[in-house]
Amino acid sequence: MPRRHAWTELPESVREKIQRHTGPVLSTRVPEFGKSSEFSATLDTADGPVFCKGVRADRTFAWTHRNEAAVAPHLPASLAPQLLWEVTQDGWLMLGFEFVRGRYPSLSPTSGDLDVIGDLVVTMAEALTPCPSAARRSITDRWSGAPGWAAVHTQSPDDLDPWARTNVGILATLERGVSLDGDTLVHSDLHPANMLIEDGHVRVIDWAWSARGAAWIDPAYLVVRLMHEGHSPEVAEAWAVHAPAFAKAPKPLITAFAAKLSGMWEHIARSPQARPHARELADTARRWVRYRLD
Repeated sequence: MPRRHAWTELPESVREKIQRHTGPVLSTRVPEFGKSSEFSATLDTADGPVFCKGVRADRTFAWTHRNEAAVAPHLPASLAPQLLWEVTQDGWLMLGFEFVRGRYPSLSPTSGDLDVIGDLVVTMAEALTPCPSAARRSITDRWSGAPGWAAVHTQSPDDLDPWARTNVGILATLERGVSLDGDTLVHSDLHPANMLIEDGHVRVIDWAWSARGAAWIDPAYLVVRLMHEGHSPEVAEAWAVHAPAFAKAPKPLITAFAAKLSGMWEHIARSPQARPHARELADTARRWVRYRLD
């Protein structure tokens, strides 16, 4: 996880170039979430707030910011904040976005936000199919080299969940067979901290990991997030079925996806650099694939 820099730590030349777009920056506010940028803050200016994120251009993960900048012009304003400017200066890549007000929605079983989020994933699939050619990667390409159950099986950790230990061969086979191809721009990282809701309308932020893929992928991702917030697998899948793409997807394909996703999270959770929530998501994703296999 990169160290987040303060506004005053950015090179003066970078700050000056940004302020050519914004006017003088009067103050900054650091967001609660979002740890993948080396700079992330709301810039308060005389003309109003602007959200800015950035990274040093030579970082291996800088491709996510370039990817977001490439797809941003193709995102409807009703779905996502608009990209206002892009600054490249003295080794830094900085993106300025329309500031979006709102609160993070809740995915809890008693939440009143579930219907509007359900409508959101349907609208996203409709609005972002066909996938804009600007999308730099496909989900298939991105996941092809991602380690999962096969890597965990090779490591044979002593603390592996007993059910996973018994079924790791089956899980490794399933994950190899997952097909993610499609012609939709998929966000691929939908969770409450990447959505803002105001007056019953949701907009999605942080499209850094967006890619070309199948339209059912975003609702499938949300199954794990719903379970993590307390929904049973049955209820979480019943919610996802309201998205036509998920409802039409072959059941073996969703099971293979659950296996691949759970294996990736299991491997991530075992990294010394893993964030605290990685283990919880790995356990939740494993519960989902177990439910589908039992």
